[in-house]
Amino acid sequence: MDWVNPERDAPTVVLLHGLEGDINSPYLRRMLFQIQQRRWRGVLVYWRGCSEEMNRLDKTYHSGRSEDLDEVIAEIHKSKSPDKLFVAGYSLGANVLLKWLGEQEDKALIDAGCAVSTPFNLSICADSIDQGFSKIYKFYLLTSMKKRIVRKFTPERLLELLNLSPRDVMAINSFREFDNRVTSFLNEFDDADDYYRKASSIYYLGTIKKPALVIHAADDPFMSPEIIPKDDQLPDSLELLISEHGGHVGFVSAPTSKGVSFYLEETILGYFDRFL
Repeated sequence: MDWVNPERDAPTVVLLHGLEGDINSPYLRRMLFQIQQRRWRGVLVYWRGCSEEMNRLDKTYHSGRSEDLDEVIAEIHKSKSPDKLFVAGYSLGANVLLKWLGEQEDKALIDAGCAVSTPFNLSICADSIDQGFSKIYKFYLLTSMKKRIVRKFTPERLLELLNLSPRDVMAINSFREFDNRVTSFLNEFDDADDYYRKASSIYYLGTIKKPALVIHAADDPFMSPEIIPKDDQLPDSLELLISEHGGHVGFVSAPTSKGVSFYLEETILGYFDRFL
């Protein structure tokens, strides 16, 4: 966990990064800057292995690991006792946040959340990223994930756990194949389909009780518009904000005479302002 203003008694914002994200991800650096400007307290939570310190357990981070978020929230309450606690999740982190909120219902120990560019249905998203322009992103992200697995395990342990050699891992060519051969076996799912069904936040939206803002772009290259929740899938606690443009965790406009627009950060923090 990386902190901004850790000792300030101020509203606290927890940031959950997306797939292969870290402190150098532009959307996180912009948000941490805005939190610091407000003199609020902020914390970036690294999923297992993403802080460059490899997790000692065989299990890995994935889109449904809400138990890790639950432990983080409990630790923050114990160590910081924040008067107001908010969570902003991006992409994979957004999916984890919404799944956790649905599981916790009114027991979720936060005041409000915000989910940006959520892959609501992981099965559809795994196939969408294999098409068109998204293949460029797929190559980058998938290569990073494969290298992380090869670094994490010795060749002998890889063979024992997954019946794969490092060469086999690096030859994997799609997210669905990676989840079928790696993610599911390391994290006690039957296969990729079982993982997608149990981890997709779309199946948890109906039981969310705490207020949350969902920000999504209709032109997100990772996701087809069909994954956007319908009105009958949204509880009264969720507010859905759909923009025509914004891409995937983008929402950046060109600089104007007044400077750079922080649309995404201002929208998230403006939403949290309602609960102060």
